Amino acid sequence: MANENIPQKENIADALKKYKEQHGLVPEEKLAVGNQIPRMPAFNPADFEKTMSKETDPDLMTSYESIKLPSKGLFYQNGVSEVNVEYMTSRDEDLLTTPSLIENGTVIDLLLRRKIKSSGINPEDLLPGDRNAIILFLRISSYGPDYSVQVNDPRTGIPFKTTVDLAKLMHKEIKVQPDQFGYFQVELPMRKKIATIRLLTSGEDNILFKKAEAYKEATGEEYSQYSTMKLKASIVAINEKTDRSYIDKFVDAMPALDAVTIRRKLIEVSPDVDMAYEFTAPDKIFKFNATLTVGIDFFFPST
Repeated sequence: MANENIPQKENIADALKKYKEQHGLVPEEKLAVGNQIPRMPAFNPADFEKTMSKETDPDLMTSYESIKLPSKGLFYQNGVSEVNVEYMTSRDEDLLTTPSLIENGTVIDLLLRRKIKSSGINPEDLLPGDRNAIILFLRISSYGPDYSVQVNDPRTGIPFKTTVDLAKLMHKEIKVQPDQFGYFQVELPMRKKIATIRLLTSGEDNILFKKAEAYKEATGEEYSQYSTMKLKASIVAINEKTDRSYIDKFVDAMPALDAVTIRRKLIEVSPDVDMAYEFTAPDKIFKFNATLTVGIDFFFPST
């Protein structure tokens, strides 16, 4: 006679049935019609071709171009010498025509953030000259190379209007190479010391400008200290002395000739777009070279 205290073993089928009931696992045949697993639609080659052609239609996609940088990557730790830049679209014109962005001076920064497609590239970390090369590409590829300017005839001083070909602008040739840290050295003619200098990024330059303007407003001074602040930030060492407090005091007492020597050196070694342009006077005979300057209408050619 079986011992009533010993639990009886369940049938395997009964155990599975009990487990499904406890966990709400209803057999497929008992599923309500609305809970049935949907079937995949039949493959339709015509629909597939239509969808793929829409996704790969070049007229529905934006493309980009690889732009070589004037710096050739010599001043960046990652050595980047070119970036992928997307062509401007009609949506970008909405950005360029936003008054608030134009007034606060951020419109170009926002445009570059949208158009630079190379991963890990922050427009503020680029040198000003590299940014200028990208801006020039966006202008030419969007509105063409013709740009109307006003320039003075050096013989008479009388201004005249003319059209320049932006496609003729080339990159400055880098004649002096930086050291492994991206630094340069320049001898100061008055103090007879060696200044180690570096180029500032666009972001650093922008921060200094805002800081100088804020200081001017706070103190009520009639002039900005931006030029001196930029000079201090560009100096890495004086005769290998890297103490920032010493450098700041050194610059404050620096003779003007030493200051202009450093500034000229910075301009000389800065990679950029060469804005020198040969103009033809209204008489169509006299030619002269002058630096091309661009205005706020650079991205807004007359239509």
